[in-house]
Amino acid sequence: MVKPELNTLEACHRLALIEGQKENKKEYGEMKMIKRLEWNKKAASVFAVAAALTIVLVVALNPREIMIAENKMLDPVEWTFQRPNDSVIILDKLNATYADGVSADMYVLMIRYENESRFVGGCDYLHISMAINATTSNPNGFIESVHVVAQKDQQSTVDWEETSFDFENLSLVARADGYGMDTQAYIKLADVNHTGSVRAKALVMWDLLTSNTQSHQMEIAFEIVYYNGTAYNKVVKPFQLNIVGRE
Repeated sequence: MVKPELNTLEACHRLALIEGQKENKKEYGEMKMIKRLEWNKKAASVFAVAAALTIVLVVALNPREIMIAENKMLDPVEWTFQRPNDSVIILDKLNATYADGVSADMYVLMIRYENESRFVGGCDYLHISMAINATTSNPNGFIESVHVVAQKDQQSTVDWEETSFDFENLSLVARADGYGMDTQAYIKLADVNHTGSVRAKALVMWDLLTSNTQSHQMEIAFEIVYYNGTAYNKVVKPFQLNIVGRE
């Protein structure tokens, strides 16, 4: 039997090594391709989710434009209260109704006045509840939106109590508390399934950042946009709250 020479063994070994390296490179390339495909699938999935969320956010923050055929500004309901030296239960309720294309019952309830409350850094605050029930007169009509807007001075703040929000056939699309230089706070509600009847209720704290010798004013307005079967109309009902400082 003839033993293979060393050169022959080395040549065979090199050939086997080269073939093994080729196979390894092939397997490595296939693995890279599989990983690249898996990464592309994941990236595509993440991109699709992000795109969907972006669309939802854009729609929520930029509701569709509609043409308002008639815009009615109603007279305000006014309330005046002198700042006390102690915390008091008030329970003064301001009611308002409207009936022309849409029937709406609204109220603003002053629940209590807290003097030097430790919950708001020793400041006074007024606890307020507000609600609206609205129904379109036309069976083909619907409530498009309900906005509750609080316009206040720069020496007070407005805090919505989100845990107390109670909406029926409406969804919350935007909310803003009023702090410092922001003189407007609001909750913006949009209709759900173009229903002809909606209901909304919310609580708010009006924090007064001054001594009880200072006066404050805030206007709370219910803005209702509805479709009467042929056109969109808007009704605004304001409530003016006046807190008078003690002499």
